[in-house]
Amino acid sequence: MNDKTQNELEAAVTQALEFRRNPDAPEVPADFAARVMRSLPAQPTARPRVRVSRTVGIVVAAVLTIAVFALAPHATPNFTSLAFDLELTLLAELAGVAYWLGSRPASENRF
Repeated sequence: MNDKTQNELEAAVTQALEFRRNPDAPEVPADFAARVMRSLPAQPTARPRVRVSRTVGIVVAAVLTIAVFALAPHATPNFTSLAFDLELTLLAELAGVAYWLGSRPASENRF
């Protein structure tokens, strides 16, 4: 690229980047945003976040524990026994709920 082409390119880029005020553009007053904000109704306060998942998890764990203890006298350690199969299923669910409750971050472990 020769010097003349380089100078023409720089002049074209400079001209394109220069701010030219358009006489037809509307004028926006300096305090326009402040006036709009004053005219808007007040924002309602945000409701506090309700965390029921941990509470529900603890209630489910308690119900599962009660169900396991209720089934324990009737469950014979035999895979053909429906009570034993149900007890194993409840224990697996209880382990899953316990893992889920234990893996939550400390910030979410509030009631």
